[in-house]
Amino acid sequence: MTTQVAWPPPPPPPPPSAPREQSRAPGAIFYLVTGIAILIAVDASSRRSLWVFVVGGVVWILIAAVWCIRLASTASRSGLQMPAARWVRWLAIPVAMGLVFVVGLSGMVFGARFAASRGALDQMAAEVTAGGSTERGWVGLYDVGQVERTANGFRFVIDDSGLSRIGVAYSTGGEPVFTEDNYSPLWEGPFGFESLGGGWWLWAEEWD
Repeated sequence: MTTQVAWPPPPPPPPPSAPREQSRAPGAIFYLVTGIAILIAVDASSRRSLWVFVVGGVVWILIAAVWCIRLASTASRSGLQMPAARWVRWLAIPVAMGLVFVVGLSGMVFGARFAASRGALDQMAAEVTAGGSTERGWVGLYDVGQVERTANGFRFVIDDSGLSRIGVAYSTGGEPVFTEDNYSPLWEGPFGFESLGGGWWLWAEEWD
């Protein structure tokens, strides 16, 4: 009995697909969400915004939880045996978030935003103290809106959470001096003046 051989021979089987755990490394959507969370944190740090910190903190916790769950799932499947390039994709997220967290706590982000706006702010100060309009809109990287005149200069708010607010004041000599018109029954009054140099001061108020 002769054995018939099929011709042409059947094609070779396809190569095995990549293990599923390798496809579970963070992808574009995960990186996009992480990038948005980082931008929220940077904005909060640059304005020392408490309520943005709270909102951003919740997002960061969710990102960290999903990252840990996915990494644990990958570890249970492959024992974390991955090529270096895939490790980079995994570790880029916690490294980036950790750096942003440390830099934000240092105050460098706030200082960078103020420094980048300093020229426009100084020009505004010269115009307002000379009797110019208090309607300002965006000045540098701050949405100033309308400034409020004080006894020796003016002030404006850079963040208002409803329970507290933070602002910048300009004074022509020494610490800002507020008048009765600057006080509201809704707020306890400014405290914690911090010099930013060149006649600029940081101030804060808490809800009464």
